[in-house]
Amino acid sequence: MSRKRVIVGQSEWAIDEQDVESVVDQIKSALDKGAVAELPLLDGAGRAVTVYLNGKVVESVVVDLDRGPRPSEIA
Repeated sequence: MSRKRVIVGQSEWAIDEQDVESVVDQIKSALDKGAVAELPLLDGAGRAVTVYLNGKVVESVVVDLDRGPRPSEIA
């Protein structure tokens, strides 16, 4: 099972598989426009939460889509 996630500063949330494309698009748009995005994400316990991302003030956002092998997984 893949683990797609969003990391902002020290905070981390998972992305529900059905919301991946929408969440990525909303993050890109918020950063491009300096707007606020309302992101449907999952907390550490797998509960649905809404995270508001202010694209005007956030310095960086990490979107890990769990693609390809990680360095520790390379044979």
